[in-house]
Amino acid sequence: MPKLFIFFLFLAGCTIKPDLFFASLSKKSYPELLNEYKSCMGKGVIDSKGNINGKLYFSFKSQRDSTFIQFSDILGRKTILMWVSSNKITVRDLINNTYYKNSQIIDFFPFLKILNNKNINEIVWGVIPDYKSNLKKINKGMESHIKLKFERSRFINGQYDLSNLYYNDKNSGDALKINFKNRQRDNDYINVKKMWKMLDY
Repeated sequence: MPKLFIFFLFLAGCTIKPDLFFASLSKKSYPELLNEYKSCMGKGVIDSKGNINGKLYFSFKSQRDSTFIQFSDILGRKTILMWVSSNKITVRDLINNTYYKNSQIIDFFPFLKILNNKNINEIVWGVIPDYKSNLKKINKGMESHIKLKFERSRFINGQYDLSNLYYNDKNSGDALKINFKNRQRDNDYINVKKMWKMLDY
């Protein structure tokens, strides 16, 4: 059996690019990742243009169907806290010490027009979501002017995961890029209560 595997590995290396081959080996679904790991964490940056211009750096911690995201500005100051659960998104503005309404959340994160809560959790775990059905449910006309693009690449830890998300709305002029700098899946549980306290005044 080992010799047979090595033969197919050699054959695959002769016919396709190594990166594509290993990408196919490491590509797992969201349910598969949840069965294998208990938590996921990482860091990245959002570069946005349009209604909101500038960069926001973020770090995230995710466990099962809940994700906690902490945003900071270029100086490293904490600016926004976001909690994504299975049925709700809570956002606290740390600078103005207030909570965002749903319309304000979409102004800051326009991709939430078409990505639901499950999609956000899938993305932070490194999985490209199936979002096209959301477009049809919300507004069929969105497909003509809103574009989403996903890219996968190899991280330092060897994982071949979702690394970049591009969003572009031709009508509003909103455009952004989400770049994941690193992502680490683990079998340790996250202290969810501690993160909940950070959302309180």
